Order: sequence, then structure tokens, then C-alpha cells
Amino acid sequence: MPAKPSGEVKTSTVRCAQKNGDIYLLERQTVYDAVKKQTKILSSKLLAKIPKGSETEVPTRPKRSSFENEPANFTGINAARRHIGMMQIIDHIGTASGIDSGIYSSTDLGTAQKILSLARYLLATDGHSLPGILSWQFSHPLPYEDGISESVYHDLFLRVGRNESLQQRFFASRCEGIRERAVLAYDSTTISTYSNNQIEARYGYNKDDDGLKTIKLLTLYSIETRQPVAFTKQPGNIPDVITIENALKELSVLGMGNAQIVTDNGYYSERNLASLFLADFDFITLAKVNLKWVSAEIESHREELGKVSNVCPFDRLTHGITLTCMHDFVKVRKYAGHKRGIQKGDEETFRRRVYLSIFFNPSRKVADDLYFDSDLIELKTSIEGGTDIVGLAESLQKKVEKYLHVIRRGSHTRVTINEAACSEAKKYHGYFALVSNCEKEPFECLRKYRKRETIESYFESMKQHADGARVRVWDTDTLRGRMFVQFVALCYYEYLSKEICNMKSTLGIANGDPEHDKAKNLALEKKLKYWLDDSSIYLVLQWFDTVEGVEVSTKLTRKRWSTEITLRDKMFLEKMGVSMPY
Repeated sequence: MPAKPSGEVKTSTVRCAQKNGDIYLLERQTVYDAVKKQTKILSSKLLAKIPKGSETEVPTRPKRSSFENEPANFTGINAARRHIGMMQIIDHIGTASGIDSGIYSSTDLGTAQKILSLARYLLATDGHSLPGILSWQFSHPLPYEDGISESVYHDLFLRVGRNESLQQRFFASRCEGIRERAVLAYDSTTISTYSNNQIEARYGYNKDDDGLKTIKLLTLYSIETRQPVAFTKQPGNIPDVITIENALKELSVLGMGNAQIVTDNGYYSERNLASLFLADFDFITLAKVNLKWVSAEIESHREELGKVSNVCPFDRLTHGITLTCMHDFVKVRKYAGHKRGIQKGDEETFRRRVYLSIFFNPSRKVADDLYFDSDLIELKTSIEGGTDIVGLAESLQKKVEKYLHVIRRGSHTRVTINEAACSEAKKYHGYFALVSNCEKEPFECLRKYRKRETIESYFESMKQHADGARVRVWDTDTLRGRMFVQFVALCYYEYLSKEICNMKSTLGIANGDPEHDKAKNLALEKKLKYWLDDSSIYLVLQWFDTVEGVEVSTKLTRKRWSTEITLRDKMFLEKMGVSMPY
């Protein structure tokens, strides 16, 4: 009968051969596991090594103690040095914008601190990949002081991605300051991925045109305050045009029922306009000029668009008018109406007033005509040179069929232009149209629509400055959490960008204050403006990252100081409202 295991921990010295020929001498503690019936290694400690070709033991160097663990009596002084300049600016942004308070009020303290720490890292490093935070956090103060590792932020993404309440609370906090007549741009971008594990990654319209599967990111963006409000993600094959109804529902939940929605023609459809009318939302949307009812109005008002009185006051190359039209829309019944004998799914027609703003830009027409002609001539020349039409892209084959006559006789190919089709295609070059249910004045409608372009800059910032060009995680919940952290980082970025833009608009300009209007002060402001004009947001932050704070303490005293800064840098910090802690 075998002896019963004692359960005692045994210590022994073992020799382990390495690939390079060295032999390591290890002190190993083991215990016998009666359940698994095998010996379990509890710990191993390197004692010495025997170099290859030698019999002499070489003791290992004792592990160097960390800076924090050095004995207090080593020098009698404890000191620390950290980069505080850039981080103080970011800390000020978080407080002044309400971003930090919105996160803290949406979740528990630890989760909030982790979200803000990761968002600040993305902003400060211009979107460097997250593993870089492992060493970066030692020299930069962050809200979460216990340290962020890869396992910490992966766990955070998963929990945040599954916590819809946290996200919606933060979105609601973003809306608090803009509820009075908000103007929101609604648009989407695509994120490409090589991954086959993301079930939402599908082939569809890829805005980067790289041929990869995509995930669609839809965003609501306040064009007046230049702040992102909310976002969601969807499979990459979902068309933009069918996403508007869910956006309206989310805005209603966020208390933004009086918001004005601005979209491009990717969201234009009769069904979407009907949904906007039925939900009582104001809207401005770009409409295609080849729509039958739009083109009919253009034909009727070509001469009127050429009048000098209809020139846009802020864009002298653009002429515009607004027409009031009554238009029929169709809605599909979601519920049956027994009194009226209406069944669920039946279509009902309703009539509403819409304002159609038509614009014409002669220089844009010249540019569009030139591009159309050049593209067609190049295609014609290519075919005459022997290019096989079958080998062309599908879009080019359709263009050949529509605008060219190709006649082949033996080895010779003759190509002529279908002038009638070309004339019809160029008929509305230089024209564009906006449809609204609230804007009666054409140029106010145009001003708001053009401000919608700020959301395109936002998407560019997301991909270039917040590490948002690739997915980088495995599952959908983790991706949602990662996108949320990126969203917070972009809230920081957009707020700082707006503040710097506002600052530049006042620099070097007299305002009637004798102290401010001194020649020396105005010269310094102009110097600051030149620097800001030549520096990106990232470079501005990096410039101040050289400002370090040193804290030294002894048994008798404690002192703190920071790196000196120039008068120009001091002026920037003062105008931003930032004060260095020491």
C-alpha cells in the first residue's frame, strides 16, 4: 500500500539546461498534489548559472530595488519628477467642458477614472496604440493612479461595452448644454478590418475604398458647439438611408425632441422625410437634383437664379432661392385602425409643406463639366488604344454603355461620343438643392448645411488622432467599449480645438482696453497666433509636455517647482485658463 502524501513543501536545487548551453541552478519549492497525482511547482528562484564550457558557478546579480523602494536613509531625500504641463491643460479641458463630470456621474469612481485616463492618453499621444500606456503612465499623472495594464483596459472595454446605461447617461450629459434649439449633423463613417471574428464586419460601401469588410459608425454631432453628442455602431452592409428612425428615437430619449437634424443626400428618401415629419423634428437635408420634383423646380426657376439680388452674401459665387412646395408623403401603418377600417401595414398618404432651397454656382459648373469631359475623353482614348471593355470596372462599363458608341471593325476600334446623353448628364452641373421643413431663408439654410462639414473633420480626427482607423479587438461588446473611450477622447479633442480656434480669432486685435492694446502686448499676441497657426493640436500639447514638475521632501522640508516657460507660453496658458499646480 503506497504511503499517504505528507503535503509538506519541499525545497531542492535543480539544474536547468538553456538553449545557449548555459546551465541555470534554481532553488525550487514543490508540493505533491494528491488530487491530480503530480508534483506542483510553487516557486523557482535563480541562484547561479554555469556558463557554457565551464564548471564554475557564477552567482547572479541581486535584483535592483525600484526607485520607490529605496531605503529612506539612503540619501535622506525623497524626490519625484513628472510631466505636468500637457496633463494640466488636459485636466482643465475635462473640467471646463463638463466631460469629466459627465463620466463621473455616469458610473462608479474606478471605472470613470479608467475611462478618463485612457481617453487622456489617446489625446496626449495623438492616438498611439494602447499598450504604450504601460510605460507612459509612470511619467504622466492620470486620474486612475493604481496603474493600467492590458488586462485592465480589455476588462474595462468589455464592461463598458455591455453597460448601455453608462453610455446613455454620458450622452445625456452631452446634450444638457445644447437642448435649446440644437442643430445636429448626422452622418456615418466606416472602419475597415481584416478580422473574421467581428460578426458586424461585413462587405458594404467602404468609404476608405480599401476593399475590406467594414463596421459602420454613426454619430450625432452638434455643429454649433462643435461637440459630438452620441454614437452607435452597425454592421457595415446597412445603408445610411435606413438608419434615421433609430437616431430619432435616441434623440427623443435624450430629451432632444426640438433638435434640428442636418444630413447629406445619403440619408435623403421620401420615407425618411416622412419619419422626420411624423416625429416632429426639424430637418435640413441635401437632395439629389435629378429627383423629378426637384428638377422640375430648377427648370422653372433657372432665370431667377441668375439675378444679382439672389447672390449669397457670404459666398458671392453662389446664387440661391427658396421655394415653398406642398408635397405628398406616404407612411406605413404600424397598428390597425378598426374604426376607419385600416389594417396594419396599409399605406396612408399625408401632405406637408416643405421649403426647397435651390442653389447655382457657375464656377462649380465649370469644374464639374471639366472633370466630366476629361474623364470621358480619357476613357475614350483608352478604349481606342485597345483596352477591353469587359476588363473594365463595372462603373466604367456602365459609363461606356451610356456615353460612348463603340464600333469595332477587325483590329480597328472607332469610338464616338453620345452627345445627347452627355448634355443631359451635364444639365444640372453647378446646381444643388436643400430640403427643409423649417428654414425659409436660403442662405441661412446654406450656412447651417455647410457647418455640417465639421462632422467630416470629426471623423478624420477619430481615425488619425484617436486610433480609430482599425478595430483592434475581438468581439462586439469589447469594440463598443473601445469606441466609447475613443468617443470621450474625441470630446476632449474637439473642445480643445474649438477653444484654440476661438482664441486665435481674438489674438492681436485691439479691443478698447488700454492695458490690452499696448503695442508690446499685441505683438506678443500676434507671435502666439503665428505659432498656433503653424501647430497642430498634438504639437501644441507636446510643446507643453516638456514642462516638468519636481517634488522633493526631506525630514525638515518639502519643496515643489516646475520648468520655466516663455512669455508666449504663459500667455497661452492664461488665455486657456490653465494654472500650473507648482
